[in-house]
Amino acid sequence: MIVGGGPAGLAAALWLGRYRRRTVVIDGNEPRNRFVSAAHGYLGSDGWSPEEIRRAAHSDVDRYDSVRRIGTNVQKVVAADGEFRVSTDEGDLVTRRIMLACGVRDVTPDIPGFMELYGEHIFHCSCCDGYESSDLDVLAIGWGEHTAGYALDLLEWGARVTLVTNGEEFEGDRGCEVALSRHNIEVVEERVTGFCVEDGKMTAASVESGRMIPAQRAFFSIKHKPRNQLAKELGCELDDMGYVQVGPHGETSVEGVYAAGDVTPGEQLVQAAASEGAIAGIACAMSLRGASAAPGFPEPGPDPETELDP
Repeated sequence: MIVGGGPAGLAAALWLGRYRRRTVVIDGNEPRNRFVSAAHGYLGSDGWSPEEIRRAAHSDVDRYDSVRRIGTNVQKVVAADGEFRVSTDEGDLVTRRIMLACGVRDVTPDIPGFMELYGEHIFHCSCCDGYESSDLDVLAIGWGEHTAGYALDLLEWGARVTLVTNGEEFEGDRGCEVALSRHNIEVVEERVTGFCVEDGKMTAASVESGRMIPAQRAFFSIKHKPRNQLAKELGCELDDMGYVQVGPHGETSVEGVYAAGDVTPGEQLVQAAASEGAIAGIACAMSLRGASAAPGFPEPGPDPETELDP
């Protein structure tokens, strides 16, 4: 069972299908990038909408008769006797392996009109959407110490950056302030009261003093919350940020449980998630070698290491 139908979960499902393992993907249909109009940097689909990428992935996965997708949510997972009983909104299921590909939830700032512009003029990933901000006036929204590096990163594309804390006190130290000043990034500790849009394009952001800050695009970085509740229930080891710790093949600290994608530490990119899902999917399939097959499917092959052990 794969919990999560994003790039990691679907890549894992595709490879499990190729190994003819009976697989179910539980997908709550709330992808992280559902607000974004275009996804960038994924070889072969650069600039496609997230929905186009999902449809193509669904088409690939659905070709394998051992894989099925269910649009529902998992409520609870309990491990017992080498299996996992999974409670969903549609009923209970039992599986021998479980893969967590639940992703993260981005904390968004409380700004009037924010959600109407999110994904078209406002973004959370400078790496993913920075190129489209080349040579523009850009607002960086956030207040944590890490926000200094986030704002500086936007200069990579020649943007003119203003850092706005949305009324919070900037948490960066003197070194952060000096670095920002050196690169002409002003820190504005005021609440954003709205955005100005003309002819369908964002032109500025207003702050509580009445000032209008030129901005054709905005980026925010507040907090990412890993969807780790199931990992906690299963007793998986987490890092200090709450991400699920995994080995080189997606294995967690709990036998039979794998994890891949944004719920694990590392770069949060579509292609990285798909790669991790593929690796974890293959490892999960191979872990079932020597086990009995699901009804209607061929027996998994023998374990070569066991067979060839002198």
